[in-house]
Formats: sequence, C-alpha cells, structure tokens
Amino acid sequence: MLKGSMGVVLFLSGFGLVAQETTFDKKVIVGDLPIPNEKRQLFYLQRDPDANTVIYQLNVVDGVVDADEPVNVYWIRYAEGGTRKSLSFVQRTMAYGISHKLLDNGDFELRLAAYKSKPLRLSYCEKSKEYKVYASINNREAKLDRIFVRIDGGSMFSPDIAYFELSGRDTATLAGVAERIVPDQ
Repeated sequence: MLKGSMGVVLFLSGFGLVAQETTFDKKVIVGDLPIPNEKRQLFYLQRDPDANTVIYQLNVVDGVVDADEPVNVYWIRYAEGGTRKSLSFVQRTMAYGISHKLLDNGDFELRLAAYKSKPLRLSYCEKSKEYKVYASINNREAKLDRIFVRIDGGSMFSPDIAYFELSGRDTATLAGVAERIVPDQ
C-alpha cells in the first residue's frame, strides 16, 4: 500500500516536469536543498529530481484560520527561478494536496492525498502563540518541519521509492527528530 501511495506522489510530481526530467535517476543532495521560509509556513516537502518544493502554509482569513481550507498548498519552483505556482488538479487531489477534518477541540486532522494512513494535526501552540503541524516521528510527538522523498531510479510512470523521511522537533525536548520510512517492496 505504501509503495503505491508514494508512487502516486512521485508519478504526479513528474507532471509538469516532463519536459525537464523523464526519469528519476537524478538525485538531489539533501543538505544543499533550499530551506524555504514563507510567511505562515507550516512544513514543506522536497523530493528527487530537483529542488522544487511544495509549501504547506496556514490559511488565515481576517485573522482567523479558514475552517473550510486551513492549509494552502503551492510550489516554489526553484528550478524555474523560484516562481510560485499552484498545484495542478491531479497533484492536489492525488499527490500533494491535503484534506482536513475539524476536531472537537478545535484542532484539525490533516491527511496528505498520497499518504492518508499517516495523520497529521494542525493545532494552536499556546507557548509560541502560533499554529503548528504535529506528527508522530519515531513514536514521539513532534512539530513537523519537512518531508523528503528519495527516489532510486525508475521513471515518471514507475518511480522506485527508496524511502521518505519525516523530520521535525520533539515537542517535549525540542531536539531534532527524523524517521525514514521504507515502502513495502
């Protein structure tokens, strides 16, 4: 299941990149990737074959989180001079988009379109006075900062996913935490 779900993400990440990249043989150097710092950024997603980045941003209308669409999702196309672009319909509905459900306590449960089995939580942090996205990373509650997807060859239609990695900060200790998830083969 995981391989299929992440395969959809990576297949769809190639949409719009067809003219630039026909396979995923190109690897990015993770440490050299840009670290975006967008206004109201919650977390971001990066993957092979380039530095293009998907931003997940808090959606605020008149100073209040929009309950109908609490998260804006868009590209920063670093490979195209840093332009911002909306996700395509296919990318939004099957890959990088995010669904939400309002919880009784006012938090939002979030699910990535391509990986619905990993719940995320959008919640207001009293200490920092801002909204954050939380995830279980290595069985620890953490503020999610980034998702990285490593592709080990294959093609746009059949990428070979080596792993995806969640990284963030432990909510109790603020120590950096990361978890690599290897898809079922």
